[in-house]
Amino acid sequence: MSEEKKFKDSYVLCIGGINVDKKVQLLENLVLETSNPVVSSLSAGGVSRNIAENLGRLGVPVKMLSVAGDDESFTWLEKETEGIIDFSLVEHLKGKTTSNYTAILDLQGDMCLALADMSICEEMTPDWLFSHDEAVKQASLVIADLNLPQETLQALIQLTSLEKIPLAIIPVSGPKMKRIPDDLQGVTWIVVNADESRTRYGEHTLAELATLWQKDGVENIVITKGTKCGVFADATGVVKTFTPIKAEQVCDVTGAGDSFSSGVLYGALKGASLEESIGYGLTNSYYTVQAIETVRKDLNAKSFEKEYQHLKERGLS
Repeated sequence: MSEEKKFKDSYVLCIGGINVDKKVQLLENLVLETSNPVVSSLSAGGVSRNIAENLGRLGVPVKMLSVAGDDESFTWLEKETEGIIDFSLVEHLKGKTTSNYTAILDLQGDMCLALADMSICEEMTPDWLFSHDEAVKQASLVIADLNLPQETLQALIQLTSLEKIPLAIIPVSGPKMKRIPDDLQGVTWIVVNADESRTRYGEHTLAELATLWQKDGVENIVITKGTKCGVFADATGVVKTFTPIKAEQVCDVTGAGDSFSSGVLYGALKGASLEESIGYGLTNSYYTVQAIETVRKDLNAKSFEKEYQHLKERGLS
């Protein structure tokens, strides 16, 4: 994507969920139907918001288009990323509660249960989107998550396609895959995991899944499978594999997928090849899972380039 000059003069627009994340770390093995000792922490979350923060910390001008409650949760979220994400397009809805998400992590830092109150996202209707159409038209890249209702996502695909604006779709979870329209002509990117892809297409190999995404209209497809080999494909139709480097110590996997997606799209904005962009994604997720934060607070463009080169020397592919 030869967008580097354009994005410097414009901004990336992230559309979707913004929420307060509560992480609850078990101190002992989970025992149901009783009290369990834990430690907990709050962080800013939401797939599109996480991607916006990653890109913002990497020096990309980024705006968030979403809805929130007129409450302390949104005030806290805005303060957490002041100067990193432009929240001026976030619409405050009276009487509504800002989205919130609670993840329960086991002793190894892996998620064993997650609870999400994202009901306010249903207010992001097609009419709401069209009321912000000028913000969409001025973006160099639009990134949307599946907290958008299906009809809104469909309207967004039509709008960005008409305006020839690159669009990336980042799924949230398997259950929300039903929000992706059947026709994806005009979608430039999808970064999705194997389980989410199989929710849509059934049991297939990763290479077959990539081909199915292409048949539905997506130009560039990246399919991940945790620490195992993933696949990617572009408009040529050739499907290739990539292999993550497993982190020596995993602190918290929350945000790993969002950091990967952010790295991939950051590479694309720089004008990198699809393969190089995936390298940026793998680099960001590798270091993110070793940090306690959903988005690394020490992330910046200069150190990120060094991290990328370091992992390339270790055989990143």
